[in-house]
Amino acid sequence: MQRVDVAVHGDGTLHVYNVHLGTAILERRHQAQRLASIVLDRHVAGPKLVLGDFNEWMRGLATTLLTEKLNSVDLRNYLRRRRTYPGLFPVLHLDHIYYTGRVEVLRIELPRTRLSLVASDHLPLVADVRIG
Repeated sequence: MQRVDVAVHGDGTLHVYNVHLGTAILERRHQAQRLASIVLDRHVAGPKLVLGDFNEWMRGLATTLLTEKLNSVDLRNYLRRRRTYPGLFPVLHLDHIYYTGRVEVLRIELPRTRLSLVASDHLPLVADVRIG
């Protein structure tokens, strides 16, 4: 997990958590518990975005823990197809976006370009958001 704090004009700080959980179920369970405790830390105030590769093709512990306290973006509201892996012929929906605070998701896209296919084995999940 990587965290970036972005100064938002007039609205304080947006905390963005980029996640890539492991593929082994026991590893992912441990990571999910640690992730939830970090993201849900009350000492980090302000809106939060948690996004990335959760490696959960079925509802798992990370999904359960995060949806208890955060809003989950339902990609079906934005995309006809929400599958992101593998990029060349996507059959699994492994990438997710969660948020809390004054975050409004405006648009989501899955660009399928030559560059995106070379850059990763997943299609990029790109979201435009408004804070405040």
